[in-house]
Amino acid sequence: MTENFDGIRMEITSCFVRKHEYWEKRRRGKNWIARITGLDTRYGYKREFLETTRIGREKVFLLEDFHVGDIYEIASIYTSGTTKGLKDTFVCTEITETHVVLECIPQEEVLERYADQEENVAAQNLVQQLLKIVTKDEAVELIQVHG
Repeated sequence: MTENFDGIRMEITSCFVRKHEYWEKRRRGKNWIARITGLDTRYGYKREFLETTRIGREKVFLLEDFHVGDIYEIASIYTSGTTKGLKDTFVCTEITETHVVLECIPQEEVLERYADQEENVAAQNLVQQLLKIVTKDEAVELIQVHG
């Protein structure tokens, strides 16, 4: 769906971040920015949707919701028979005094980053479950024997 959107620069005003230039203004338009926090079997990504607030008539985001290195799903789509617009994943590469800079990141990289994280979480959960059943010493012995 994305039409070669390499990056997005969002203007900072005080402690607020203004909407990006691709923001869909039509009534049938849908817009969101969500921080990706992991993988989800139903929706693809676990997401925390960033809330907007208003300054006068303008919707803005809070600057504190953007962090360098975090990955965001950004969508500004319009549906009229076919869906058009922007929907892709971006990594926050820089926050300057004047702009939040987001660069497009391939889905493969997003999946790699969070697949590793999900494996670590699964391993931690298994260890926690094991420690509920056996003592710590028994768990260490099981790990040494069964690798």
